[in-house]
Amino acid sequence: MPNKMSPKIRFKDDEKLNNINPETRRLWNKYKVDMALRELSVKTIAGYENDFEHYLIFIYDNFENKCVIEMDEDDITEFLFFCKSSGNNSRRIKRRMSAISAFYKFLRKKKIVSENPLEFIGRPKKDLDVINPIFLTQEQIDLMREKLKASGNLDLHLYAMLSLSTMARVNAISQIRWEQIDFEHRVINEVLEKEGKVVTLFFSEEVKDLLVEVKAYRKKHEVNDNGWVFFSKFEKSTEAVTNGTLNQWCKRIGKMIDVPGLYPHAFRKSGSSLLKNKGLPLEVLSKLLHHESPETTIRHYIKEDMAKIQLEKDKYRI
Repeated sequence: MPNKMSPKIRFKDDEKLNNINPETRRLWNKYKVDMALRELSVKTIAGYENDFEHYLIFIYDNFENKCVIEMDEDDITEFLFFCKSSGNNSRRIKRRMSAISAFYKFLRKKKIVSENPLEFIGRPKKDLDVINPIFLTQEQIDLMREKLKASGNLDLHLYAMLSLSTMARVNAISQIRWEQIDFEHRVINEVLEKEGKVVTLFFSEEVKDLLVEVKAYRKKHEVNDNGWVFFSKFEKSTEAVTNGTLNQWCKRIGKMIDVPGLYPHAFRKSGSSLLKNKGLPLEVLSKLLHHESPETTIRHYIKEDMAKIQLEKDKYRI
C-alpha cells in the first residue's frame, strides 16, 4: 500500500515573508547563496525553501517575528508539533527537521550560533509525536541522587546535579573550567551561553560538596583534566567533553531511574519547574535561566503542580 501523503498546510503568505525579521532575512539569503554554490538540485533547494519559509511564517505569527538565532529547541518543537497536529505524517516532519537543521548547521559552521537546536530534538518514529518534554518529579530526582551515589561514578553524579542546580544548557556545562568557579559564593563566572551571552551560574551546597570531592579525587589520583570540570582524553590531548558524550551520560542516568528518554535539556526544565512550584518568584527564575522575557519561562519551563492547584481551588466553594 502506498504511503498516505500529508495534507498541505496553507502557510504561504508573501506579505509576511516580505516583513520577516531583517537579520533573519540576511542570514537566510546567505544560506541560499551557500546552497547554490554547493550545486544542490533545483528540487532540493525548492523543498528546503518551502519548509523554511513555513518555519519563518510560524515565527512571525507566534514569536513576535524574532530572529531565527533566538529560537531554541523548545520553540522549534512547538512549530513541529503544530505541523504534526495539522496532519503532517512522520516522513513530512522529518523533512521539515532536515531543512531547518541544515540551516542551523550552516550558521554553526559560520560561527554565528554555537549549537544546532535540532540536535536536542528526537526524530519522530512512525505515528508518534515529535518529542515529549520530560519534567522529572522530586521523587525521581531523589531516586537519581541515591542511584548516582551508589554507583560511585563521581563525574556522572556531578554532571547530573550541576545541570539540575544551575539549569544551564548542555553546551555551557561542557565548557566549564575550574578557574571559573567561585566556591565561596557558589557561582560559576563568565560562562559562555547561547548566542554568545556571558552569564553567571549559581549552584547549591550539594553541588559545592561534589565539586570539592571531584577535585580532591583528581588531585589524589593525579588525574590531568587540563583545567576542565568535565573532560575527554585523546591520544595526545585532554579536551572539554563533547555535547554528544554528555547526551550519552544522560541516557545512562535515565536508565538508572527508568526514564530511558532522558536528555540533557530535561535537567534545565525539571529544575526550573520544581523551583517555581516550590515558590521561587517567576522573575528570579527567569533571570537564573537567562531568558529575555518571563514569557519564555512560562511557555516552556513550567509544568504546573496539578495537586497544588486542586488544593488551592478546594479552599473556595461555589
